[in-house]
Amino acid sequence: TLTKTMYLTLNPPTFWRNLRRAAFLALGIGAVAAPCAWAASVLQTDHDDYFPGEEIRFTFSEGPGNPKDWVGVYPPDAEPGPVASTIWRYVDGTGAGTQGVSEGAIVFPAGLNLAGDWVAYLLLNDGYTKLATHSFRVVEPGTPAVRVSKPVFVAGEAIQVTFTNGPANAKDWVAIYRADQVPGPVPSTLWAYVDGTQTGTTGNDSGTLSFPTGLTGVGDWIAHFLIDDSFDILASETFSVVAPATAIPRILTLSPATGSSNLAPILEFSASITNGNTQVVPATVQLTLHGATVVPTVTTEAGLVRVHYSGTTHVPAGSEHMWVLTLQDNATPPNTIRAETRGIVGPYRNIVLSNTVVFENFDAVPEGSLPAGWTEKGYSTPINDTVDFGDLGSAAYRTWTTVDADRFKGSFVTYGNPDNPADWGTDYQRVLTPNPNNVVNGAVFSGPFAQGRFLFGNSGYQNSGASQVTYLFTPDFDLTGRTNVHLGFKSLWEQNQDSIATIEFSIDAGATWLPIAYFIDNADIVRVTDGVTGAVTVDAEETLNAERGDAARYVDEEGNDVGGTYGAFIAASISAALAPYIQGRVDDNPAESKRVEWFRLSEADNQSRVRFRFGHAGADSWYFGIDDFGVYAPSGDTGPAPTLSVARTAQGFTISWSAEASGYVLETTTALDGGAWQTVPGVTGNSHSVAATATWGFYRLRR
Repeated sequence: TLTKTMYLTLNPPTFWRNLRRAAFLALGIGAVAAPCAWAASVLQTDHDDYFPGEEIRFTFSEGPGNPKDWVGVYPPDAEPGPVASTIWRYVDGTGAGTQGVSEGAIVFPAGLNLAGDWVAYLLLNDGYTKLATHSFRVVEPGTPAVRVSKPVFVAGEAIQVTFTNGPANAKDWVAIYRADQVPGPVPSTLWAYVDGTQTGTTGNDSGTLSFPTGLTGVGDWIAHFLIDDSFDILASETFSVVAPATAIPRILTLSPATGSSNLAPILEFSASITNGNTQVVPATVQLTLHGATVVPTVTTEAGLVRVHYSGTTHVPAGSEHMWVLTLQDNATPPNTIRAETRGIVGPYRNIVLSNTVVFENFDAVPEGSLPAGWTEKGYSTPINDTVDFGDLGSAAYRTWTTVDADRFKGSFVTYGNPDNPADWGTDYQRVLTPNPNNVVNGAVFSGPFAQGRFLFGNSGYQNSGASQVTYLFTPDFDLTGRTNVHLGFKSLWEQNQDSIATIEFSIDAGATWLPIAYFIDNADIVRVTDGVTGAVTVDAEETLNAERGDAARYVDEEGNDVGGTYGAFIAASISAALAPYIQGRVDDNPAESKRVEWFRLSEADNQSRVRFRFGHAGADSWYFGIDDFGVYAPSGDTGPAPTLSVARTAQGFTISWSAEASGYVLETTTALDGGAWQTVPGVTGNSHSVAATATWGFYRLRR
C-alpha cells in the first residue's frame, strides 16, 4: 500500500486528510486490497432502504481498532481511492479520528440525497484496504417501505415490523419468510394484515405490526410488504435470527483511554457498553473517581448503554486521575463487569487577561476588509476570481480577510465547484470546534473561539495544485511606559502536516523581526538527544532549513522562487536560538490548536513602535483564524507560575518551589474534583515538610 510519506513526495499539493478524495490514477498507482487479520470484520446498516435525507446508521465489529479506520459510502460502480467517497467518517464518528474503536456505530444524520444503490466500506487506517463491505439503497420519497425493529434478533425474541407509504388496502399484508424462500410457492412463517389481524378489515398505509413470539429458526430472514392479499412485493427488508448464548454485556469504549496524558481541566468520563444475551441493568451502574463515588448519566440508545460524567471544577495541571466503572446485567445470578482507566491532566495554564493596552475584536470591520492600519500580503491563486464568501476557492479567501463566524456554521463551495460532495462543503464547520483545554481568568473556556467577525487566512479547498501563503501585519503600537507586555488572542489554527503558522513582532517598525511562536507538525520537528544526559532538544536550524517536498512554494514580486523549507516563511533570523519558539502541533486535529494564545514579549516593554506579523503557509492545508487580538500589560503577572518539587526525607517529604516566586500560597485538598482547598498552616519561605504519617493529599500553589 502507498504510505503517507510516499504520497506526499509524489503529490505535494494535496494534504493527507484529502487522500480519500484524491485520485490515485493520476499517479498511475492503484490501491490494492490485501488479505489481512481482520477478514472477519462486519459492517451493516440498520435498514436495507432509506429515504433521501434520512439518517443512516452503520454498525461495525471486529475491526482493527485504529483511530483512522473509517467508513466511506460510494456509488456501486466507484472504487475507493480513484473515486472520492460521497460521505465518510472515522470509526469514532468524527472527521478527526482521535479514538480507536473496533466495534461501534457511525451515524450520518443527513443521510444521502440521491436515490439509488450505494455501497459502504469499512477501510483500514486512512487508506483503501477494504475490511468489510455492505450494500443498501436510497429510494424515492413516497416509495413503500418496510422496516424490522433491528437487524438481529435472538430466537424467540419479539419482532416488530413497521410499514409506510402503502396503498391502504384492507388486505395489504406483511409476511416473514426465510431469506431463500419466494412468497407464494412457500407459505410464510409469520404474517398479518396491515390492521394487525388475520382477517383484514381496515386499510392502513402505515403502521407497526408485532410478532411477540418471534422466530425459533436461526439464520437469515426477510420481511415482505405485499399488496392486497397477493404475492406482489411492495418492499422488503432482511434480518437474521441467532441462537441464545451466554454472551454478557461488553464495554466497547472508555474515555479517557487508560494512559491518556492530556486530559481537559474539567474532567469528563464516558463509556459505551453493548448488551449481550443479557442486558445491562442501568440502576447498577457505578462510577468512582480516585475512590470517591460520582453520579454519571446513563442512557440507552439502539442497543448501546452510554455512561457519561462531567466534573464541575477544573483540576490541577499534571494531576492524575483513576476512574472505575462497575455494572451488572440481568442474569441470575447477575454478572459484574468492571473497567478501570487512568489519565493525567494536560499542561494548561490559567491566562489572566487584564490591563488591556490594545484590543481589536474585528466585529466593526466589514467582511473582505482589514482594520484601519492593518495590511496583508498574499501569494495564492484562487480558482474563482470573483469575491464570494460562500466559495472557499474564490478571491474572497485569496489572503487574510475579515469574515463572519456564522458562515462556518453552514456550507461552502469547495475548490470553486458547487457539485463537490456535501461533506466537503460542511467540512469547515470544524473551524468553530471547541477545545476545553483552556483556562481564562480562572474558568474553563472551550469556545466559541470566534464570534461576530474575525480574521481568517485560508489554504484548504482553494487550489489543490498550488500553494497558499499569506502574511498579516498590524500597525505600530506605542507601548511607551508599558512593562510586562503580553500578546493574547483567540487562535483558530488547524495543523496540516505540510503547513506552518508564524507569529513574530518587531520593535523597529518592521526593519527586523523577533520570534513569538512557530506552529509545525510534531512529526516534522527535528530533535536531538544528548548522548551523556539523555536530554532531548529541538534542532531549530535543521527543522527550519531542511528541504521538504510538501512545503509551500510561491513566486515573489521579483520573480524569485520562495519556499520548500519552513524557514522560508520566517522573518526572524534563523539560528539555534529559535528552538524554544517552535511548537509541535497535531496534524488534522480540529480541536487541539483552538487556543487562547498568551505570549510574554519582554523586548516590547517600553517600546514605541511594536508591530506584529502573522503568517500561514501551506498547500491545500487548512486555515488560521484570529479573534479578540489584544496587547496587555498585566501588572501582577511576572512570568510563568513556579513548579512544585517533592523530595523524600528521613521524616517524610519536603515540598518546595522557586525562591524567586512571591505572592503564592500553598494549599491542599484530599479530593481534586469538587474538594475544598485549604491553606497549609505554618508555611515559611519556599518549602514545607510533610510527615510520613500525615493524611495523604494533593498540593498546589495559588496566587
